[in-house]
This record gives sequence, structure tokens and C-alpha cells, in this order.
Amino acid sequence: MKEKERLIIESAIKLFAVKGFSSTSVQEIATECGISKGAFYLYFKSKDSLLESILEFYFDELQKQITITENSNLPTREKFVAQLTSTLDLIRDNKDFIIMQTREQAIPLNDKIKDLIFSKQTELQNFYKNGLRAIYGVDSTPYLWDLSTLLDGMVHAFIRFIIFDKELFSTKEISEYIMNRMDSIAASVKKGPPFISDDKMNQFFKKLNYCTPMETTTSVIANIRDKIKNLDDRESLEISLELIEEEINSKQPRLPIINGMLSNFNHYPELKEELINTLQSMG
Repeated sequence: MKEKERLIIESAIKLFAVKGFSSTSVQEIATECGISKGAFYLYFKSKDSLLESILEFYFDELQKQITITENSNLPTREKFVAQLTSTLDLIRDNKDFIIMQTREQAIPLNDKIKDLIFSKQTELQNFYKNGLRAIYGVDSTPYLWDLSTLLDGMVHAFIRFIIFDKELFSTKEISEYIMNRMDSIAASVKKGPPFISDDKMNQFFKKLNYCTPMETTTSVIANIRDKIKNLDDRESLEISLELIEEEINSKQPRLPIINGMLSNFNHYPELKEELINTLQSMG
């Protein structure tokens, strides 16, 4: 990102947080940046285009922090706590962005921005689900929507503390506290059927007129996990599924890795075909 683009984005966020998106003019943004209105349009076609860039900017920053920790050698649970902590750190350090999002009518819901927000929320939900599955095991798969929803709710509840008083609790303390509570929830939730099933989520998203990767990946992969649980090579197949799911959910899926993982299912042609059909349906 060019220095001037970053300046415009940061200045706009501050103005949006104070005045709201609709009440802030392009001229005010340009004045805040010390540039002309014409110069603004050299970088952004419109205020909506600027907002899209703001959303992309902060979601990309979040993804960078998650990826850095993912590539570390920390144990699984410590890694996830560290990722939650870095997420809260980013929110704490960019509270103007959060205020902008939560301010009444701050985000105009045109189709492009709605799709962008939904896509990023889906990525965050997948991050939660993958992390929780890694911590609590394959048998937690049917309950991942329950667990990730409860986790998301706790994270949002504590965001208020770090926005309005960042000294009251440290982000690491919050992350560790949340995961301690999740340990108790994960242990108890398996005693009955899941409250939020894949089928219910599919129905929910269809009512919103959204077609999500969850419809073609999470439910299919969960079904395959169930089919392989009694196989002798279950562990290696499970790892292959995890890598396939990670690549599908990444911004730039690496086909050689996906194909390599699919080859591990050569002895199970029906399962391999099911995976291939799912991938092809996603384009």
C-alpha cells in the first residue's frame, strides 16, 4: 500500500468514528490529509471504494497476525491463545476502526460491502472452528458451530473492555480466561446433540440468500471425517483433510498441496471422488 493511501485510510477512519460514514464528505477527508479533493480521487474512485479498502486493510492486518503465529512452533492450545491475543491487540490498537463499524449506520450495506463483510466473517468463523477442532479433537467436529459461536460471543463481550479501558485487563489475560471457559464448555457440550448443526446453518444462510463455502466444504469434510474414524490410517487421512480445508479457506489455495492431499485417498476412491466433486463445485 502506498503511503498516501494509508494516510487517507487512517484519516478517514478517525472522521468516520466521530461523524459517521454518511456525514463525512470526501472534501473533509482530503482536508484532514492535507490533499486536494482531486488528489483523493487519484487513489479511490468513491467514498464507498475507500470503505472497501478500509475493511480489506484491517482484515488483512488481522490475517497477517494469525498467520505469523500459525507458523510458530508453539503447542496447539498456546498457539490459539496467542492468535486470540494478537487479534485483541489489533482491535485495541485500532479502536477507531471498531467504533466506525459499531456506530449507527456507519456501514452502508451495498451488495459489494455486504459480501466482503460476510466473506471475512466466514473466514474468522473458520479460523475459530479449525483452532477449536485442533485443541478439542476430531470428536468435537459436530459441535464446532456451537463452540465457535460461544467463543465469538465471549470475544465480542470483552472487546468493550479493551476499547474503553485498555489498562483494565491485558489481552493475554482475556484470551487465557476465555479459553479456560471454553475448556469447560467443550467438555460439557458433547453430552447431548449439537444445538447448531451444519444443516441448520445451511438453512440459515440460504434464508439470507448467501451461498457459503461451509455448504460444500465443512459439511462434506465433517461427513468424511465420520467415515474414516475407524480406519487404520485415520490419522494420516485426518491430517490430509485438515490441510485441504486450510487451503480451501485461504486467499490463494495452492493446488499442488490440495492434489497431494487428495492422492492420500487413492485407496478410498469413493471418498476421493466426493472431495473432488466438492472442490469442482466451488470452481
